[in-house]
Amino acid sequence: MIKWTKLIIILLVVAAAGFLIWITLPSRPIEGYKTRDSRIKSISRMVDLCTSDIHEEMAIKDSVNGKWIVARQTIAGHIRFDLDSLKIEERGDTTVIYLPPERVDILENDSPGSYVVLDSWDGVHTFFPRTLTAKEENIIKRRWQEKAKKRVYERGYVRLARANAVDALSPLFSRMKGPFGKQGPVIIVDPAPEGYPLP
Repeated sequence: MIKWTKLIIILLVVAAAGFLIWITLPSRPIEGYKTRDSRIKSISRMVDLCTSDIHEEMAIKDSVNGKWIVARQTIAGHIRFDLDSLKIEERGDTTVIYLPPERVDILENDSPGSYVVLDSWDGVHTFFPRTLTAKEENIIKRRWQEKAKKRVYERGYVRLARANAVDALSPLFSRMKGPFGKQGPVIIVDPAPEGYPLP
């Protein structure tokens, strides 16, 4: 009985010593460790990081084929960042993440009162005025969407959205493991704080 007890004690001591040696030895770099693959796959469901919603009124004055229209349109849209397009670099034990180009989506707001025609006239035929066709009105709406995008940049909405994106990404990646499987500093870099130019 005593022999069995001694044997169990010896085995426990050996096991404890082995465990202590294992946890005190420096860990080897993990072969083939790729921060980008492992991290991006873990957040693949978060395809878009929406940082700003746009909602404000905008006046429209435009003409097609000599037919003029003045209207009030409510801008509805989003400024988004595609997380799949994040550029990630490893510099020593530091992980550097670059914010991708923004995507500005201007949507046609179909809520009641979002599009109101204030005035319209024919600048060519005074006595028998022509009305805008659906095709001509669509041309004006496409132009309006491009003007709305420019307005978003001019008013600093994109700059604010990029700053918000950096703030939102920082806690998301703060627990990211570095190149050697250990916690390392993570830096979020915005290469274009004013926003990328319109295509």
